Amino acid sequence: MTGNVAAVFLFEWRRALTLPRMAWWALLAAFPAFIIALIRFTALSSPPRDLWAGTLYALVPMLVSMLGTLLWATPAVSSELERRSWVYLAVRPHGGVAVLLGKYLGAVTWVVSTALVGLTMAVLIADSDDGWRLWWTMARLACLACPAYGAVYLLIGTVLPRRAMVLAVAYTLIFELVVGLIPAVVNKLTVQYRLRALLVEWCDLEIPGGRQSGALALIGDAPPWQHIVILMFLTAGLLFAATLVLRWSEFASSAETDV
Repeated sequence: MTGNVAAVFLFEWRRALTLPRMAWWALLAAFPAFIIALIRFTALSSPPRDLWAGTLYALVPMLVSMLGTLLWATPAVSSELERRSWVYLAVRPHGGVAVLLGKYLGAVTWVVSTALVGLTMAVLIADSDDGWRLWWTMARLACLACPAYGAVYLLIGTVLPRRAMVLAVAYTLIFELVVGLIPAVVNKLTVQYRLRALLVEWCDLEIPGGRQSGALALIGDAPPWQHIVILMFLTAGLLFAATLVLRWSEFASSAETDV
């Protein structure tokens, strides 16, 4: 089983080292640096550290991590169905699960590398006095965000592979970007809630109105280790759910649906 997952992982990386995919990798990595360069060279004065922290967070742990894993992890099953190769994978012992987990690991490592390269360029361009702390904070957030978002999108793509991309985009816009900003208990179910709390703690950002204000509902008052543990358990639980759905589901290939 482990060898099959590793084989799929290596195959995914070899397939990723093509000119079109590397071009997408470079474009996604360069986008944070491009935005940071626009801010720095068009600002009339040196932006404060809190602005750099908020901008880097929006560009790397949010944009690059969400967009990259959405594009890579969501079609893990649907791509095999479209290539009409799923029937050959399904008859092998643990073949479907190996493909699912191998593609997940490939997607996460691909996006993490993109995020770290883009973050490094952005921090160097920003030239902030607290650049190392910003880099270390965003790097940890990206390494937590990519596995979590990858597991979310993998589960979506396994439950409804035919409408996976539409559902993944809807989930991102509605749940992570809208519900995540609602100061209520429901926002604690989002990945953004955990990442925001870690950002405030690790960057020592000032909370508008102090800890007693309504802004506390957006980040909570739990210690950082608790958010990290919850993200890890969330990722493991979503991956386990995706494998269960994969074993219980019967996917029809394109060839079968054409008959």
